[in-house]
Amino acid sequence: MKSHKIFLILPLLTFLISLFFTAFSVVDMGKTIDYKSGELLFFGSISFLGGGILEFFIWTANVWLLLAILFLYKKEYVIAILLSLLALIISLSFVFWNEILVSENGRMGEIYGLKTGYFLWVLSIFFMMGSSIYLRIKFRHN
Repeated sequence: MKSHKIFLILPLLTFLISLFFTAFSVVDMGKTIDYKSGELLFFGSISFLGGGILEFFIWTANVWLLLAILFLYKKEYVIAILLSLLALIISLSFVFWNEILVSENGRMGEIYGLKTGYFLWVLSIFFMMGSSIYLRIKFRHN
C-alpha cells in the first residue's frame, strides 16, 4: 500500500528538515544565543539532569511523535491520532514560555524569538496528526 507510506514520509521529512534550522533564540547575559533544532533533539533528552524538568517535558513531544509514527505504520490510526494530538499540545505550549533554563546553576534566559526550526517541528507534528486522521477516515469507510 503505497499511499499509506507517503503519509509517513511527509511528517518525517518535515521533522528532518527542521533539524537543520534554528529553533529559538535566547537572550542570556546580554548576548543573543541561537539554539539549533538538531542540538536540542540530542541534548533535550538529558535536560532534566541539569534541572530542566519543564524543558524535558517539551522535549517529550519528540517521543510522542515517534510513537505516533510507529502506530501509524502499524495502521493503528486512533492511537496515532491521540499520540499526535498529545505531541502537538505539548509542542504548542512552548509558545507561552517567556524564559528557559540556560545553565545548570538555574540561570534563566529570556526567549527572544521562535525560529524556523520550531515552526517546522510543530508542522511535522501537525502533518502526523493530519495523516493519521485522514487515513482513519479513509479506511473506516472502506
